[in-house]
Amino acid sequence: MFIFKKLITPFLLPPGIFVVALVWAAVYLRRRSRPGAIICAVLAGSMWVSSTKVFSDALLRPLEYKYSAPAAPAGDVIVVLGGGAYDSDEVYSAGERLSPGSLERVSAAALLYKKTGLPVIFSGGAVFTDITEAAAAGAYLEELGVPAKYIIKETQARDTYENAVFTRRICGERGYQKIILLTSASHMPRSVYLYKKTGFTDIVPFPVSRTAIKGAKRSFRDYLPGNFYSAARALNEYLGLLFYRLAR
Repeated sequence: MFIFKKLITPFLLPPGIFVVALVWAAVYLRRRSRPGAIICAVLAGSMWVSSTKVFSDALLRPLEYKYSAPAAPAGDVIVVLGGGAYDSDEVYSAGERLSPGSLERVSAAALLYKKTGLPVIFSGGAVFTDITEAAAAGAYLEELGVPAKYIIKETQARDTYENAVFTRRICGERGYQKIILLTSASHMPRSVYLYKKTGFTDIVPFPVSRTAIKGAKRSFRDYLPGNFYSAARALNEYLGLLFYRLAR
């Protein structure tokens, strides 16, 4: 029953249920409209493949493994990029106001601060919320034991390019030259590219939160319909890199 449940559930939830519907439509149309049946079959196959973890891992690995975090990073400051925040008043911890991506980055930054003693710049403004990412992250960093005097909040940036521009301004004012750049592994190639483009010459990439683990043991679930989030996240990074390179 356990295996049956794990096998059947992906086909009862989106996008698996749409795959089933398209397969049924292809069977129904095979004698009524051969082109229609072919289109439904192709859509079903494409939807299945593109929602699997195997597919998203293949897209993410080149991004996530372009840089490796050094064992003993050294620099003048830790720069953390925002990944989203929520407007929420009823929270127990400030971390509840952070998206999963931001939460992972801030948690890693707190640990890195404890190992290095370096100040932390968190860059992130208010994009689709009233609260700035930097304010939410700063509060959570304090909860994790980082003293307020070591937390620098950059509250204007709305995207990665602005992260780089406004962080560059802060670093110039404070005399920081060598930065430890901390963000999600899949986001690191675009971040390094833009930070170099805006004038940073001494960058120590510190990628966190890899999800497409090399050598990870596969299960049958990795080949079943799952979701489009991971594939979309990877494609967003590739498109972002393409956009900024074309915009030079």
